[in-house]
Amino acid sequence: MSSTAPPDGSQLGLDVFEAMRKRRMHRMFSEEPVDEADLERLVYAAGRAPLARPGIRHLVVVTDQRLVRTVRQACPGFINNAPALIAVCSDLERAEQEVGIRGREVATRLDSGAAAGYLTLAAPALDLAVCMVTSWTEEAVQAIFGLPAHIRPEVLVAVGKPIPNPPRGMRRFHPIVHQDRFGQPREQPA
Repeated sequence: MSSTAPPDGSQLGLDVFEAMRKRRMHRMFSEEPVDEADLERLVYAAGRAPLARPGIRHLVVVTDQRLVRTVRQACPGFINNAPALIAVCSDLERAEQEVGIRGREVATRLDSGAAAGYLTLAAPALDLAVCMVTSWTEEAVQAIFGLPAHIRPEVLVAVGKPIPNPPRGMRRFHPIVHQDRFGQPREQPA
């Protein structure tokens, strides 16, 4: 699979700002399985996210319903009925070799967050729903997916088809924005 073009070569027509507007976290999904081609597109999207060095980011695509159920039981934040998930993981040894301790402790988190963010922006273009989850015991997730000790799970992304008329999403949060220096408010353009 080439990482330079979408898996099927198609061009999806959703504007990035429209994707941001439509993006939200879902806890309820239809029972319909996620199409393998759509999962490949999400993998492509995650692979297009910025990263410190190649070979650090690992993705585990999970469609085995027994594993999904096990994750649901072991991860307190995985409160949903998604039929699939994508685990974004980092190779801590490689990160430290390539970038140093800051690579291991900081760059891996930034890289994983970027991958999850790209994946969640791609989902609306595919008529998919997602939910990012970060609440779990690391050792439990490593055991479920058979991750070696040096591969750290960073983000689990539940993936599925949205239900008709899903509950309303949360209001967007506004960041506190400073201009030039902390504590100096940024004026809104007129």
